Amino acid sequence: MSNRARQIIAGVITLVLAGIVVAGLIAGDSTPEDRVSSLGQRIKCPVCQGVTIGESPSETAQTMMAITREKVAAGWTDDQIIQYFEDRYNTAILVDPPFAGKTLLVWLLPGVALIAGVVLILSKMRSRRRGAS
Repeated sequence: MSNRARQIIAGVITLVLAGIVVAGLIAGDSTPEDRVSSLGQRIKCPVCQGVTIGESPSETAQTMMAITREKVAAGWTDDQIIQYFEDRYNTAILVDPPFAGKTLLVWLLPGVALIAGVVLILSKMRSRRRGAS
């Protein structure tokens, strides 16, 4: 592997790690209403097309948001609240599908495409160098 390729890979890794750190800092401590709002963006409205319960004005979504507020006030964790709705509506209710089963492909495909793109770019760079020398 060439020095330039190593530099590119190191740069990408650095950016990813920096993004993780920033995301952790942003997540930080939140108020109960922040948690309710965040959860409202993670759960789809079961009667609306492509809208979360936090965005939907429907009665069903408003009821689900009220339940979410009650659960947060009662001390439930985010995972417990998500599981509560998942148990009632199945995984289709989630904006982000779980990292298992049939949805595993949905999660892995972008990474595979990224790796394939990097390999393609590196091989093109290598072949151009050989052609130039």
